Amino acid sequence: MKRKIEQQPKLKLYYFDLKGKAEPIRLLCAYSGLELEDYKFSTRDEFLAMKEGTRLPFGQVPMLEVDGKHNIVQSSAIMRYLGKLAGLYPTDPIEAAKVDALMDQETDAFTGTTVLTYGLRFGIDLTPDATEKSYGHINETVLPGHLRNIEKCLAASRSGWIAGTEEPSPADFVWYVRLSSSMAQKKELSDKIKSLADFPRIRKFVETFGGLEPIREYYAAKDHH
Repeated sequence: MKRKIEQQPKLKLYYFDLKGKAEPIRLLCAYSGLELEDYKFSTRDEFLAMKEGTRLPFGQVPMLEVDGKHNIVQSSAIMRYLGKLAGLYPTDPIEAAKVDALMDQETDAFTGTTVLTYGLRFGIDLTPDATEKSYGHINETVLPGHLRNIEKCLAASRSGWIAGTEEPSPADFVWYVRLSSSMAQKKELSDKIKSLADFPRIRKFVETFGGLEPIREYYAAKDHH
């Protein structure tokens, strides 16, 4: 059954024509029935022109424009805002904190790969050899440790969602995109990590989330374009 949010604000997302940090936002809207105008820059120059203006306080996208007058940036802030609109973000402060923690944990788990990908943005310039050694450590130690923790969260969850919420929370959308597509596209990550071979509960989570009717419909519609 398609959900519909009554009296929602006008939402316009600005991002590039790729999944990246915008995909959890798109999926949350598709799942919840929030109408979203999904604007994709046609050129990098178009983005740079916006960056030079006043609408991007940190010079980065995604950016969510609300009712043509409010600009929300930082993907986690956008996800929490949309989660509240859609009723997918807990109203209980403790439950909300659990969702926040799992969203923060997704950022922590992949900070290493982010820094290695965008080194100079962080003031880090590694040699190819140092980068290769770093990915080796990430594959062997760092990511397995983080994924074991998520496996434990899922083991403790009665609902099958990462934060134990009744429905998918913003944390589930963020982790799903990271596990199902972002990791797969990272050629430096090992096949063992990408396959989630050692993490059966995470594999089941990815399968369950990807099988949700609104998510399947979203990707089926994209395939037809």
